[in-house]
Amino acid sequence: MTDRRKFLKQLGIGAGATLAAGFVPTAAQAALGSTLQPFQHHTPAALADNEIFWQRIKKSYTAAPDGLINLNNGGVSPAPKVVQETMKEYYDQCNWAPSYYMWRRLDQGREPLRLQLATMAGCSQEEIAMQRNASEALETVVFGLTFNRGDEVVLSKQDYPNIINAWKQRELRDGIKLVWVNLELPSEDDDQLTNSYTSLFTNKTKLVQITQMINWVGQKMPVKKIADVAKAQ
Repeated sequence: MTDRRKFLKQLGIGAGATLAAGFVPTAAQAALGSTLQPFQHHTPAALADNEIFWQRIKKSYTAAPDGLINLNNGGVSPAPKVVQETMKEYYDQCNWAPSYYMWRRLDQGREPLRLQLATMAGCSQEEIAMQRNASEALETVVFGLTFNRGDEVVLSKQDYPNIINAWKQRELRDGIKLVWVNLELPSEDDDQLTNSYTSLFTNKTKLVQITQMINWVGQKMPVKKIADVAKAQ
């Protein structure tokens, strides 16, 4: 797992490669860079209680003019200013001269961006697929896996609804069997949480889906323990 300092450094490298491919930095990108620069040598523990740092992060986001406060950063996570302004700027460019800005400039940045994402993730460029959001990305995996009729997938009723629906589609289309875990949450008993999954494993179990943190209550799941048992099956 990368640390915050290494992540920010890699983020800077990725930005440089993207710019080299034809992208132009926005004012918001420059402002975000200057905001993070003074804190690049701080540890995550030190930043956790640094109110100046978090005030600057807060100012990197827009707020509703009528005073509404967004508390849902799961399914509808708002983009920071740097993302909003960059998207608007590139949208404007595409409407200035689509054949030039879309095909000759923006398209040229796709593969360098993929390469930098692969560098950050520690994998090959061919393993990176850019998706619009986490649900779409996981659904791409769900619908792309090969199963035979009767194969079993173990998952919980507390998983994210969109992904549950994706598995239900596979059940209807392909005749796989969904084996449901109904977790009693919150819980501090890792062994009990682990057993909730592993006790349902059979010789027909082909996949177990584990949500690392249950979004409904913030429950952190013992993913490694469950995965270790699954691998040993």
